[in-house]
Amino acid sequence: MFKKNYLLSIIIVLSVFLISACASPSETEINNQNLGQGSIDETSSSQLGESRPDAKTTLYFFWGDGCPHCEVEREFLEEMQDKYSDLEIKMYETWKDRDNAQILQEMAEAYGARASGVPMTFIGDFDPTIGFSAQMEDELEEKIEFCLEEECPDPGNKIKN
Repeated sequence: MFKKNYLLSIIIVLSVFLISACASPSETEINNQNLGQGSIDETSSSQLGESRPDAKTTLYFFWGDGCPHCEVEREFLEEMQDKYSDLEIKMYETWKDRDNAQILQEMAEAYGARASGVPMTFIGDFDPTIGFSAQMEDELEEKIEFCLEEECPDPGNKIKN
C-alpha cells in the first residue's frame, strides 16, 4: 500500500511539474534555443504586421523554450510551411524574452483572450489556439487553408501602433 501511494505521489508531482513548465513561464528557468529552422524564423517586435511580399497568410506562434507542446507544434508548423509556400510563420519565444511576452499579452488582449500559457497561435480573425496536441492539427490546418483562400488579415495589425 505504501509503495502504491508513494508511486502515485511521484506521478502527481511530475505531472504538476510538467504542466507548470508549459503554463508558467515566469517560474521556469530554461536554456534559450533557436526553434526557428528552415523557412520559419524568429521574429522581432518591429516586424509586427509586416509580412513577406509573397505571403498571403501570416501566422503568429508564441512558444516557450523547453515546452514539449511547443516543440510538437513547431514541428507541425514546419510541415505546414513546406506544404504551403504562401504561409508566413512568425515565432516569438516568450519565456526568456520579455518583449515577446509583452507582444503575446497585447495580441491576446486584441483578440479578447487571456495569455495564459504557451503555445499560443494566432491566424486571421480566428480565436487564438492555446496549447497544442496532435488532435488540434486538422483544425489549425483548416484555418491555414481558409486564410490562404480568403486572404485573412495579419494578426499583427491588430496591435500595431
